[in-house]
Order: sequence, then C-alpha cells, then structure tokens
Amino acid sequence: MAPVEGARPIDRTLIGYGRAFEHPCKVRLVRWLARRLAAGRVIVKYAAGAVVAIDPQDYVGWSIFRTGTYEPQTLALALRLMAAEPGLFIDVGAHFGWYTCAMASIRGTKVLSIEPDAENCAALRVNVARNKFQNVTVCNAAVGPGAALLALSRRSPANSGTVAVAADATASNGQQNWVAAVALDTVLNALMRPAVRPVVVKIDVEGFEPAVLAGLDFDGPFRPKHVLIECDDTLCARSWGSRERFAAFFAARGYDLFDVSGRPFACDVALPEANVWARDRGSAA
Repeated sequence: MAPVEGARPIDRTLIGYGRAFEHPCKVRLVRWLARRLAAGRVIVKYAAGAVVAIDPQDYVGWSIFRTGTYEPQTLALALRLMAAEPGLFIDVGAHFGWYTCAMASIRGTKVLSIEPDAENCAALRVNVARNKFQNVTVCNAAVGPGAALLALSRRSPANSGTVAVAADATASNGQQNWVAAVALDTVLNALMRPAVRPVVVKIDVEGFEPAVLAGLDFDGPFRPKHVLIECDDTLCARSWGSRERFAAFFAARGYDLFDVSGRPFACDVALPEANVWARDRGSAA
C-alpha cells in the first residue's frame, strides 16, 4: 500500500521535512511546526482517497506521519476483503477512524463505527464529516456481554489508542471516565435494519475482546464472515489466558485462523502487527 500523502500544501511540506534527513531535536521541531502551522493536526490522504487528520504528538499519528502508514498488512487485508465483497464493515474500537474512513471510501460499503472514548469519538466524527461520508454510522458506546457501566482508562498518556476498560475501577475513583456498555448484538439489532451479515468485524479494544465477542450471537444473523482481531501477547495472556484458548474459541465456532499475511495461525509464532484473521469456514478467502 502506498504511504499517506499530505492533503494540503502545509501537510505535504511537514511530511516531507519529517521524513527527510535527521538532525538533533528534529522530533520536537516537527511537532512544534505542526502546532504552529497546522493547528496540531496534519491531514493525510490514503487508501481509496480517504482523508483523516492525525496528531503527530500521539503515538499512532506519529507512526503514520513518519512511516506513511499504520498496521499496513492488516489494513490492506481489510481493504481486500471489503473490495471483494462490499457490504457491512464493523469497526469496534474505531479510535479516530483509520479503518473506518478507509473502508467507507469503498463503493458499496456500509460502516458501523463503535468507539467508547469521548475524545477519540469526537476525532472520529470529525474525520467522517471531513470525508462527507453518508455510509458511516458512529456509536459512542462500549460493547460487552450486556448492559453495564464501565470505567475507561488510558494505559499510555502518549497513545490515545490505549484507551481500555479499567480492570480494577471503583465507583469512588473520580479519575475514571465512565461509559455505558451494551451487547454488540443489541447495537446491531437497533442500528442494522434489516439485519445484514457483516463481511468484516475488526476488534481492537486493548484486551476487552473476549467480552465484546461474548455479546455476539455467532448463530444469529450477524455472524461475521471475517474477524480481524488484536492478539497482543501481553493482553492475550491477561484476557484469554493463552493463545491456545484464543484459538479454541474461534475453532469451536467454525473459524479458521491466520495471521494478517495469510499464514495459518500458530500459537508459538510471532504475529505480524499483533493481529489475527479469523475466517468463517463457509466463506471464501
């Protein structure tokens, strides 16, 4: 996949300088220039013409700014699956819309974008509006096994993509941000009428993946053809118990597992981009 391009002259200038020769204090200078000249947001074009604003101060934004991409293999796989069969794409943990906007740019697609964090969801809505997409539905909520009130925390202050459900939150802790959660099936039954089977469900919720999947009826109308799901080693051990249990969950529901390059999933092999592709055995590759 081609690296992102700046959407405006100032964006192209900043990106060109950011990827040019290195020198002392360059990171600080680039970020200062972005704040002074671009209000802290660099606007980039990628995928099939989607446009998003990235924050060079943030981990994911900086990665895109410097390298021209983020999770390129996973994004390319999602684009390939959706282009081959345009339909419903569900983005659970949508962040600022990196996947949402890329998929929405494919003709014939419909995107349901779910993001629990209010700040991330605001950035998501701005990026959807920037593209004038009419095929994206944004849901500012968490999804889990059922109705609940959940506390959110950010594992890394410099990475807005690490917003996660706090495992040890208490109602007396005033530093927590609380969000309503519902089952994924509840969201889909309310917003997807008539019911349509998702082509791809992408889930990146920092270790809360088992809870998200617990709210989805795999025998119902919303059984996904493909699932792209994070399987970070540390988070997987905490949330699933082991990679073996992760694999057993999908095998029991009729899915074959691959890494995002298409190689069969192995419990003892490093995963590219820490993501896994689960393919329904009844669906074509």
